[in-house]
Amino acid sequence: MPPSVSIAVCTYNGEHFLQQQLDSLLAQTHRPDQIVIRDDVSSDDSLALLRAFVPRAEARGIAVDLQVNSHNLGYRRNFDGALRACTGEIIFLCDQDDVWHADKIARFCTEFDARPGLLALHCDAQLIDEAGQPLRQRLFAALRYSPADRKRMHAGYGFLLMLKRNLMTGAAMAFRRSVLADALPLPETGWVHDAWIGTLAAMRGDIDSLPEALIGYRLHSNNQLGLGGNDATPRALQRKRQLEAECVQSALLLAHARTLALPEPMLAWVERKQRHMSVRATLPTSRLRRVPAVMGELLSGNYMKFGSGILSAGIDLVRA
Repeated sequence: MPPSVSIAVCTYNGEHFLQQQLDSLLAQTHRPDQIVIRDDVSSDDSLALLRAFVPRAEARGIAVDLQVNSHNLGYRRNFDGALRACTGEIIFLCDQDDVWHADKIARFCTEFDARPGLLALHCDAQLIDEAGQPLRQRLFAALRYSPADRKRMHAGYGFLLMLKRNLMTGAAMAFRRSVLADALPLPETGWVHDAWIGTLAAMRGDIDSLPEALIGYRLHSNNQLGLGGNDATPRALQRKRQLEAECVQSALLLAHARTLALPEPMLAWVERKQRHMSVRATLPTSRLRRVPAVMGELLSGNYMKFGSGILSAGIDLVRA
């Protein structure tokens, strides 16, 4: 018997693209058992579209849990609430502005059925524009998720890959409900929900990727997260903020990992990542005085394990 499936949908002022996404959920060849929708107090016509969707889904035998927050919570707390209401064995995250291919759920469930130790799975996606037209690039290429990375993921090194950088995009991922025992509550700051869930899944079991593009991932001017986000901040300040954010992330992950009774070698990797990010985030202002710390991290292999190797070390040596 195939596993039960829940879809967690979070919406906020998504009327322009929401209907196409909702239609694509109903067009799945493998019908979901439950769709949980949390609207974050939209001020447009999103709620009207959602209320019209409920009887259409229920007519197909899909249980729908539609709730509107009492006040605006933001995407982290909104997804937290949606995930808590999911009852399926396999949970899909769903953004309001993408389009799922009809075989997405079926393909994921086939993989989960065949691999009991698989805890989280993600797929490639076709990038599309505001009109839904395909762009030249696909998601894996845009994320620089290389064939070498994919080979390592397939070989069981998902934890080390996720410790280096997030490779899982929420709109293109699903995971077993058991992962929520570690992942909830979602962190209020520091972590994006998909990276947090994917990393914790990798701590407990296998994670992997599918080569097929099973969604249309829409890029538009109002993207809250992901590839479509626009940031006019000067690059030097972006790098500084990124290092500070990764330092906070690694500290939060380490504190959480210590509560999970993980194997000592895995915990040691998290501690190593936290020390490395702390060094990078607190380098001296003087470029000359940075040299010993940067060279130490480079020779230890930490820049290769947790960054872009010599490139990251070079940037740390010369950045303002």
